[in-house]
Amino acid sequence: MPAPARGPLILLAVDGMEWSVATPLLNAGRLPNLASLMARGSFGYLETMSPTYSPVVWTTIATGKPPGEHGIKHFIYTEGGATRYYSSGHRATKAVWNILSDYGLTVHVLGWWMTFPAEAINGLMVAQTNTTGVLDDPKRALWKGSLLRGVEGQVSPVARQTEVMDILDAAEAGFDSLARSIFDGAIDAPKTPFTKLMWDQSRWAFRADAVYTQVAERLLEERQPFDLLTFYLGGPDVASHRFWRYAHPKDFFFPPSPEEVAAFGHVIDDYYVHLDRVLGDVLRLAPGNATIMIVSDHGFHTVNPKQEFKVEDAPENWNSGNHLDEPPGVFIAAGPMIRDATPGDSLSLPFSAGVLGAVGSVYDVLPTLLAIKDVPVGRDMRGKVLTDVVDAAWLERFPVRHVKTHDDQAFETARRARIKEAADQAERLEQLKSLGYIQ
Repeated sequence: MPAPARGPLILLAVDGMEWSVATPLLNAGRLPNLASLMARGSFGYLETMSPTYSPVVWTTIATGKPPGEHGIKHFIYTEGGATRYYSSGHRATKAVWNILSDYGLTVHVLGWWMTFPAEAINGLMVAQTNTTGVLDDPKRALWKGSLLRGVEGQVSPVARQTEVMDILDAAEAGFDSLARSIFDGAIDAPKTPFTKLMWDQSRWAFRADAVYTQVAERLLEERQPFDLLTFYLGGPDVASHRFWRYAHPKDFFFPPSPEEVAAFGHVIDDYYVHLDRVLGDVLRLAPGNATIMIVSDHGFHTVNPKQEFKVEDAPENWNSGNHLDEPPGVFIAAGPMIRDATPGDSLSLPFSAGVLGAVGSVYDVLPTLLAIKDVPVGRDMRGKVLTDVVDAAWLERFPVRHVKTHDDQAFETARRARIKEAADQAERLEQLKSLGYIQ
């Protein structure tokens, strides 16, 4: 029997969103949709975990379990002397989309880490393949959340693959125009070899976000009932890796030139403003009884302050922003299933990130989602339900229930069948090197 649900839940999975970036933009009135959510909901820091590699943390968020249990420990693993990529088949435990599907709920999952090959769920899954495919220079990109025509296993059900690929083509065709609307002058600004590299290293993430946003908007426009819609946005993480020093030149021994600061110092801010517009579009299209949740896997800060930043540097030294020491991420939620405000944390502008408290941790996201949907929480999950966040009347009507585990033999059989390599393995390894994640 389907579990009772008080309206759908929309989860924006925003990689690398950082409160210290969002706060001045909130105070300047440049993130009105985010401010609106905060004013009527709950928000704060979301404690993260180690290592803060995207596939590891996002798999923990989706499963409620640490990497030693869910099985995704890095981007890659070594077997028989060969370096291979983790795939969805290596995830050893059910994720939120499996659990909700088991309870008859409709789930749409777009671009989540380690979802390739796509699983059969009760809804649409569009996996990310992390492949360059058509690029000649492997240093140019790691398409976090991207798609590629001709690769099987990216869309489930397969009947919707052509539709999704048409959206991909349209997003690519319109990307330059979109980019100019997002970034004030940065696209056409004169570039040194290094700033050109930084842009080439970021373009794929912005383009991938456009694809997943457009698929999400298509689903919302269809007006078909759903219980959970989640889509991943990787642009803030990549922009922060690449353009942090232009936004914070005083942090560096070898700061960029004033001309470079003028051209690229606003790239990160511009992208946050763009994401606020995306949020506004989602709010406009979403059912009136939808609950909105925004989660980031970690925050960001300065790294490599003494680096000169040259193209010939090792790829791990191209980053001027990073997160490997576990800076906390962002949690924001509002809607019928959320308390009006976390006690003591109601929004008042001007707002300082220094007064924020921790709402919970990445381990708590899945138990909280399950409680919102009145689905039992696994006793084998590491986190807890954020009872200070979820609507008290709902929890009184539907108290949190537990089961020993949601995992079963049917899942184990299906996931073993998916253990296969994603496309363009050699190129993807080079791209991970370009982000400094592997040596």
